[in-house]
Amino acid sequence: MISIFGSSLIFLAFIFSIIGLGLLFYNRFIMNKDYRIIQSAINSMIGSSILIIISFITLLSQIINNNFDIKFVAKISSSTTPLVYKIGSLWAGSQGSLLLWTAIISLFIIYFVFSKANKFTPIFPTALIIIGIIFSSFSGFLYFLENPFDPTHNILEGTGTTPSLQNLLMLIHPPLLYIGYIGFLIPFSITLASLIENSHESEYLKSNRKSTLFSWIILTIAIVLGGRWAYLELGWGGYWAWDPVENASLMPWLVSTAYLHSILVEQKKGMLRLWNVILISLTYWLTILGVCIVRSGIIQESVHTFAESPIGYWLLGLTIFVFISCLLVIVLNIKNIKPKEKIESFASRESGFLYNNVMFVGLMLFILFAILQPVFHKIIFQDSNVMVDMNGYNGIAVIFGIFLLALMGVGPFLAWKRTSKKVLKKIFFMPVIISFSVFIASYLLLGFLDNFGLTNLIASIYIMLIIFVAYGIFDEFIRATFLRVKNKNENYLTAFLNLLRINRPRYGGYIVHLGFLIMVFGMLGKAFDLKTSKTLNLKQKNDSILIGNYKISALDRHSIEKPEYLSNHDLVEYLNRLEEKSRFPYQELENKTKIIINSQRTNHFAQIVNLNIAENESNQIMTVEKRYYISPFDVTKEIALSSDLLKDIYVVLDRIDYNNNNISLTIWVNYLVNWFWIGTIIILIGGLISMNIFKSLKFKKSIK
Repeated sequence: MISIFGSSLIFLAFIFSIIGLGLLFYNRFIMNKDYRIIQSAINSMIGSSILIIISFITLLSQIINNNFDIKFVAKISSSTTPLVYKIGSLWAGSQGSLLLWTAIISLFIIYFVFSKANKFTPIFPTALIIIGIIFSSFSGFLYFLENPFDPTHNILEGTGTTPSLQNLLMLIHPPLLYIGYIGFLIPFSITLASLIENSHESEYLKSNRKSTLFSWIILTIAIVLGGRWAYLELGWGGYWAWDPVENASLMPWLVSTAYLHSILVEQKKGMLRLWNVILISLTYWLTILGVCIVRSGIIQESVHTFAESPIGYWLLGLTIFVFISCLLVIVLNIKNIKPKEKIESFASRESGFLYNNVMFVGLMLFILFAILQPVFHKIIFQDSNVMVDMNGYNGIAVIFGIFLLALMGVGPFLAWKRTSKKVLKKIFFMPVIISFSVFIASYLLLGFLDNFGLTNLIASIYIMLIIFVAYGIFDEFIRATFLRVKNKNENYLTAFLNLLRINRPRYGGYIVHLGFLIMVFGMLGKAFDLKTSKTLNLKQKNDSILIGNYKISALDRHSIEKPEYLSNHDLVEYLNRLEEKSRFPYQELENKTKIIINSQRTNHFAQIVNLNIAENESNQIMTVEKRYYISPFDVTKEIALSSDLLKDIYVVLDRIDYNNNNISLTIWVNYLVNWFWIGTIIILIGGLISMNIFKSLKFKKSIK
């Protein structure tokens, strides 16, 4: 019964969306903006959105209540799965994640309809048509191709969620990623609608910037949380691997970053409108392409992709449709895009924004080429082994990063229209001297500590550019704050806070830039990371592993923690199947390791090793695990992590050889990695300030 109910909700949502679209098209091309028809279309779209949201809640309730009569529930959940992970399992499967995607579109439709900034503006019906086409497409995919309410019979227990996905970060990361993706639909639809209707109202730009900034912030958080999950859960010592699906999220982030910069030029000077239309269209198209990459099965090299499904070719068709439609709209309406002014000088702020855009889009195009290269090569040559490796990505990113940082440092000093050579010399003299001095000092220091190789040269260049950009940011804040103290008779703190309040986009943007600098500084640490994979022999007293300044040894003999229902005999059978080279009877295993019953280990058993990490005179104890999940079968590595501002000690248990009493470990010393996470927090703060989150705050004057 519940299966029929859920499927009916999705079907009715699809029908209502088609009706709403039909009414909007009828109004647009036949009735010429009849309010009653528009209102009826709005009611249909709202009704459709509510039905999708109800279907989402219904499916979630069935997962929580272990209704294994629904095929999707039986596939992704189980009665032993903790409640919090049952909720997350909804988007761990293909059908559930598609329902989540459609439900988020529904929420944005409701927001768009009831937003005072958008409702019943001249472009509102046209923008709603664009949103409706996307919504109808996904609701149709959901019902006809990936219905999460398909029934099954005689299933007493579900399979359960993949253990590696049973992480609190995975409870947050996918929904935030989807919100970030889908949020770009609003500025995209408004931009295309304003182009079609030949509308140039400045309020559209203001609304677009705010909605784009919201999506950009959410997408930034989602990408970083995904990196944090990979760092803590996958046991490979890193947070970014240039995986195709990781790249799919990075591409719209890069282009939307470019758009957020260039839209300021359009707001200020009326320039770059065509360029901005292309950027926001490209941003949204890349989100659709990202979904296609994940679900179509055309990319096989990613650990994130779903298996090939019926929706794959339809998503590919939608991707092509959106691209061609955007291209046609731009070409047919290009006469409506007339800039108020032209760029007069290469040394101007608007030119700086344009150079910035070229860098972001250029990096995106390289990533896009790298992702699709194996696909085209397979189609043409029947060979998919040609692809860009991690070093290739890193090399290109390093080059682009140098140019981007240089532009970040130069841009704020440039004037609108034209900056004279005299002014440039005056402005850049001090920051250039300071940053170049830092470059010389850092290169010499790294050279004497390590070597004078290319890696240290590049690191020194980056440190120089970070200082160069930071100088400009702090100089701007200090000068503006002192000016308010002088002119407004405020104390320094009040002056600074009012500075942020009065010009939130400008100074919030500077804080975002500061956060980005800190992230880049954290990424520099990757060039100096240490890694070793070695074996500890417990038969040898005081056997240890040396890495950097650290000495790692085992505290005591290893142990196994198991659930009560798993007998020692069954435990050994599992280990024998997993480690064919280490076959032994269970009596022998009991002599070689401690077997402990742990009631908290309900669906797995774990090999555990306690380690001592010694540095000079200090010692710390760390515990590392390797978990073997019984249903569904999976093996995960629970890392041992010791973290501070300078470095992380990151240890993974690879294997225990019970016959020889050996413990194989992989150990990383990851430098500056926490600066990457700190930079993200500062970016978030700056983004919130730029969005006018603190608009209502006012700080009273006070005497110094």
